[in-house]
Amino acid sequence: MAATIRKDAPYKAFAERLTALRTNAGMTRAELGDKVGVAGRSIINYENGERIPYGDVCAKMAEVFGITTDELLGIENSALAMAREEAIDRMRDINGKSGAERLQQVYADAANLAGGDLSDEQLLEFSLEMSKMAMLAQQRLRERHSGKKYQSTVTEKAEQTKIAVKAIDDAIIAMNTP
Repeated sequence: MAATIRKDAPYKAFAERLTALRTNAGMTRAELGDKVGVAGRSIINYENGERIPYGDVCAKMAEVFGITTDELLGIENSALAMAREEAIDRMRDINGKSGAERLQQVYADAANLAGGDLSDEQLLEFSLEMSKMAMLAQQRLRERHSGKKYQSTVTEKAEQTKIAVKAIDDAIIAMNTP
């Protein structure tokens, strides 16, 4: 069964690269999953362009295919790209698919504003700050527009958002501490 990549899939380029690498290596999704330590269903999600692997799985995939993680991801700045993708995945986990799509639009708009004049470290910090802002904005929308019937879900999501924001703040502090 071939993976179907939607035109608007969040990770379409990665999905196409991974599918080509796997098929050229003559592996099934299950075989690749076994080699990198994830379920075959995860490989399907990667090849559908719906998800991107976290760093450890990405490193294992690159090793399996004999390429660098940068080559696997198709990027020039892997730390920045991984931070961006992990922020989108966190947004998806907290707010669902539409929240992640909104965050991707924020990144696209922000990239136009940044104009490429920032260092890699500044871009990484910017990425983390944008992720935090998007999470907080989504939480405010949820609080404002959810009825009493869903208040327990709103409260639960607020706690998840609080934890994620704290983790981002800690990462930013760590980046700026010599």
